[in-house]
Amino acid sequence: MIIDYCENIDLPQDVVEAHPNDLSASAYLADGLRFLHRQVKRIEERVREQVGPDMRTAFVGRPPPFEWIPLGLVACSFHWYAVSACNLTRLIGWLSYKEDSSKATAYVERVIPEVRLWRNKVAAHFARTDPRAGDTLADLVASVMVPVGFDDDAFYTQPFSLTLGGAGKRSTTRRDMRWSLTHVHRQLCRRYWPDDLEE
Repeated sequence: MIIDYCENIDLPQDVVEAHPNDLSASAYLADGLRFLHRQVKRIEERVREQVGPDMRTAFVGRPPPFEWIPLGLVACSFHWYAVSACNLTRLIGWLSYKEDSSKATAYVERVIPEVRLWRNKVAAHFARTDPRAGDTLADLVASVMVPVGFDDDAFYTQPFSLTLGGAGKRSTTRRDMRWSLTHVHRQLCRRYWPDDLEE
């Protein structure tokens, strides 16, 4: 059973038979990711139709004429997607590397590094409520600010960079957590569900 088409990871039949619950979990996570992708994709398509094909647009929040965007649902879709995508990818990595947790973590880092980092700093818990080594003051503050913004063709995380200053010190948010749910989903389709690319 091929579980990663990009790396050609093919589980032997005995491993498939030994892991029915793990494979069932990967199937329901895949269904959830597809659902979230469809919801956000529809909203992005409507924004692009409203703007027109020859215009580029970027915004944070719901400025006129985009008051109709359910921004809370879009933001939460990113939260849910990040947590589920990391769970799915880690599970596939764990199955692929004979239940080796460290290799599963490295696999997630290789496949969706921005999503994993954003999940750890925003989606699974806000950095502000659970600071870790290396988090800047700006990272802590930004973790609870507007998490997504629209840029040209899609919604992305980290819609702006935050810099705080005072008492001779500057703190700026990290810039390595930017990702688009719809773009990441297409990457995951190529890797895990190539038949879905026809949608």
